[in-house]
Amino acid sequence: MSTHDHQLLPPELWLNIIRWATYAPLGLDVPNFEPFLGSLDHDNKGEADAKAVKCAVVQVCRLWRDLALSILYEDVKVGRGVQSLVEALGKTYRGEQLGRCVRRLELPYPHTGTITNTSSDLALQILQYCPDLETLVRPFMQGPPDAVRYEFPIRSHSFLNLKRLEWWHYNDATRSGGINSLLNVLRHSPNLQYLIVGGEMWTSAQTGNVLELPALKTLRLRRINPIFVHQICQWRLPSLVHIVVDFPLEQNALDTIWQVFGARLCTVEFARHVGFLLSDQITRFLRGCPQVKTFNYFLNFTSPPPIFEQQCALQCISLHAFPCGMVTDMITEAQERIRLHLAFLSRSSFPALRHIILYGDWGELLLDPRFVAFEQTMISKGCSIEHATGGTHSCNQSLSA
Repeated sequence: MSTHDHQLLPPELWLNIIRWATYAPLGLDVPNFEPFLGSLDHDNKGEADAKAVKCAVVQVCRLWRDLALSILYEDVKVGRGVQSLVEALGKTYRGEQLGRCVRRLELPYPHTGTITNTSSDLALQILQYCPDLETLVRPFMQGPPDAVRYEFPIRSHSFLNLKRLEWWHYNDATRSGGINSLLNVLRHSPNLQYLIVGGEMWTSAQTGNVLELPALKTLRLRRINPIFVHQICQWRLPSLVHIVVDFPLEQNALDTIWQVFGARLCTVEFARHVGFLLSDQITRFLRGCPQVKTFNYFLNFTSPPPIFEQQCALQCISLHAFPCGMVTDMITEAQERIRLHLAFLSRSSFPALRHIILYGDWGELLLDPRFVAFEQTMISKGCSIEHATGGTHSCNQSLSA
């Protein structure tokens, strides 16, 4: 290829090339539910490498800058140099404000503190420059929460295009209202599809009208307390079908979640946390959600339950083989845990079960005589054992028993 042949390639092809060259391992956070997505370690190096490539690409030539500038600004983390970021997002390039390129914004709480009545103005200005924002992240604070002061109220903001919200709750921040209040942000996000919440709520907020999130399909629960659970259970979530639980909640608060939302759920997932090894959470979930069709969990991070004798509607079970470092030296116990899980899956009363999907590296376990016998048993019952390809597998939620 000559030095000028690249100029003959159509812009659409270059855009595809640039997109793949700057693709971070997990990409942008998406509003759609994917099994086990978010339960594995975040690749910070891959994300940093992707950002470095983006910065380099926009400096190659005018064509590449035109194509890649929107990719460079689609994922923004507010950090140092906030004033410079505001100025950059307010600039216009080829007739379009750069802030309109932003699809994901990570906004730490220190930037929305209200030690004065103007100290949060820059954060609000950033939000105003990003009308097409689809994902907003209010992350856990690494430093002491009381280092950020909230002395004045903060304004609200309308998030008409927001589809995904990741929120770590801080009670002191909530007192300032506006964009520091989860309920306020939810009320201004009518098209939200995916919500992740964490933190402890000290008092259940008393509001006039019941909060309704008509488009919310997926709810992910990080470590939250029973008061927070009580608050969530007051919401109207008519479209909710997926719940992901990161950690077994205190005082068996998950039972309340199953009682309130269990009848409408299609998918429940237990994330990768050793807390699920400490007690049998599967039996409690199955009793509370007999209509759930899909259940996902990490084999090595979940306590094996006894044989389940009650009827339930499970059609698809996804198992992840990610190893648990806490039990790698306890070979006998780990092997017994696997045996009990296989017994639970093969001998429980799951008349509608048609698919078991394997994620991760199953390695030698597939050749284990116990697994071979398990596979034969499941096939004889009309249940296939399948391997997820490309890290994902989609179970058909409309399968009938």
